[in-house]
Amino acid sequence: MIVRWSQVLTISRLSRWSIDYYNDTAQQARQAAMDRQRANGGLGEYYCERDTRAPTWLIAGDPVRTVELVGFDGRAAEGGPADPEVVQHWLDDGIAPNGKSGRAFTKTSVHGFDLTFAAPKSVSLLRALTDDVGEKVMQVAHLRAVQAAMTYLHEHAGYTRIHSPLTGTKDLTLLPGLVAIAYQHETSRCGDPHLHTHVIVPNRQARDDGTLVSLDSKSLYHEAKAAGIIYQATLRHELHTELRVEWNPVDPCTGMAEVAGVDKDCLRAWSQRSTRLREWARSNLVVMDGKLSAAQTAVAQKATRSAKPESLAWDALTGAVARR
Repeated sequence: MIVRWSQVLTISRLSRWSIDYYNDTAQQARQAAMDRQRANGGLGEYYCERDTRAPTWLIAGDPVRTVELVGFDGRAAEGGPADPEVVQHWLDDGIAPNGKSGRAFTKTSVHGFDLTFAAPKSVSLLRALTDDVGEKVMQVAHLRAVQAAMTYLHEHAGYTRIHSPLTGTKDLTLLPGLVAIAYQHETSRCGDPHLHTHVIVPNRQARDDGTLVSLDSKSLYHEAKAAGIIYQATLRHELHTELRVEWNPVDPCTGMAEVAGVDKDCLRAWSQRSTRLREWARSNLVVMDGKLSAAQTAVAQKATRSAKPESLAWDALTGAVARR
């Protein structure tokens, strides 16, 4: 997996079998929610309403046309649940739900892209500590912000390249839509509140004639920072509108801002993952001006990676936060 950073949005290239991690994590969270419901006297047949880690379809662009081209039912256009087996066939084998396939993958092919949208630490922390109404509002705001960013990416980077017989070059052609699978995660690898969504974009998308084609990755990376800034701006707008949340000044480099009134010491105390990265880097890397570069951050992340506690049910996660 290769990761590239755009400050507020990371993009990882996915190889064959990479999707297993996301599907396995979602299944573990589902099982944990069911077990916890049974233990509390419930039937345990469904996800807890607030346990949001079930994978869902996300379509940016023309949902009606895109659904028709790939063979979805109407629920997919509305963010319905994504079948892990269908997702796996699409990512691993390049086969869409309607059975169509594009050019075969090779051993070195990019099977898809993981676009990770992360809320500011203060939002993640407040969401874990607030009441049911506040948690729901923050959840919806996050989803709307992700959708806004993906809409931008479709409009400005949802291209494939098609050979032009007139010029002999490959020209950019906008796809009708981008189909993705959204996996929401709740924690950092150290167990701190960390609301973020992995938006998995298969590298076989439907062209207007129904042919499955690869994405133009250069356009995707070029527009990543702008999409991340749109995510952050939309999130701030939604939370200010719905909850009257006030914000600290926006960082001009990242487009991110923390909630006003949440001090730096509090954020640092709930940022064990960031602290671990910095401590490892100080002992193992040459850090200029006290700030890690994108490449150094990726190295530190890989070196300090541990299993994430995503298998816990949502109420168990929030309970652990409240006890700290």
